[in-house]
Amino acid sequence: MTAIAVLGLGVMGRAIAQRLLGAGHELSVWNRTPGRDEELVAAGARRAGSAAGAVRNAEVVVTMVTDPPALQQILFGIDGAAPAIPESATLIDMSTVGPTEIASVVKRLAPVAILDAPVLGSVPSVESGKLVILAGGDHAVFDHHTELLSILGTPIYLGASGSGAWLKLVNNAASTATLVALGELLALTDRAGLGIDAVLQSLEAGPLASLVERWRPRLKGEDRSSYFRLALARKDLALVFDEAERGGVDLTVTEAAAARCDEAIAAGSGDEDFGAIVPFLRR
Repeated sequence: MTAIAVLGLGVMGRAIAQRLLGAGHELSVWNRTPGRDEELVAAGARRAGSAAGAVRNAEVVVTMVTDPPALQQILFGIDGAAPAIPESATLIDMSTVGPTEIASVVKRLAPVAILDAPVLGSVPSVESGKLVILAGGDHAVFDHHTELLSILGTPIYLGASGSGAWLKLVNNAASTATLVALGELLALTDRAGLGIDAVLQSLEAGPLASLVERWRPRLKGEDRSSYFRLALARKDLALVFDEAERGGVDLTVTEAAAARCDEAIAAGSGDEDFGAIVPFLRR
C-alpha cells in the first residue's frame, strides 16, 4: 500500500483517484473547488484542507489539473503543496501542461523526483485500466513506479524529463488537426450526396482505419458523450503554439485547425467533446 495524494479532482482526477483507492492504496485528496470529493471520502479517502495538508505524508503526489497556471497555484500558491512534499516522495504530473512548465516545476521542486506522465484516454479508459501513460523523467524513478501506474493503464517510458509532456501535446494536436480535416472533407462528401456509412467504410480501408473504427459514432453525430471538452483541446493547441514559437517552427496546418475550433467554440460547442468539431463542420 502506497500513501498517495491526488491534487485536482476534475472528471479525470476523480476517476484516477477512485481507481487508485479501489486498488487498496491510502489516499488523501484535495481540489481547488470544494465539493468534488464526497464519493471518494465516502469510499475511504481522506479529505485534506489544503494542498499542503494533502501531501504532507505522501509517498506519491499525483497532480491532474487543467493548465500551467492551475499547476503553479496548487504547488506554489497560498497553502500550496511544494513546501510540504517530502523530499523522498515523487510528484507524478498527469496534466497536459507542456514541457516548459514541467521544466519549471522540476527546477523549483528539486530535490523531489518528478515524472511528467500525461495520459491518452478518457474516463472509461481510467475505469477499465486502459489509459496510455506517456512518461518522461529519470528511468529509475519510472521503473520504481511502473507497478503503480499500471493500475491505471499502460505506462510507456519516453525519455528524459519533459518527453511525456512533449508527446502528449503532439498527440493532441495531431488528433485535433485530423478531426478538423476529416470534418471538412465529410462536409464535402455530404454535399456530393454520398452516404456517411459508405464514406466511413472507404476511409477504413486507408490510413485512417484506426481513427474511423474508434470514432465512428462520434463522426456520425450519434455519440454526444463529452470525454474531452473542445475548449480543453483548444487550450492544448495554444500550448503547442507556445512551444513551436520557442522552437522557431511554423504549424500552419495546426493553426488552421485551431481557427475552425474557435468557430465551433464561438457557436457554443466549447463544452462538447472535441469530436463534436466533426458534426459542427459537417453542418
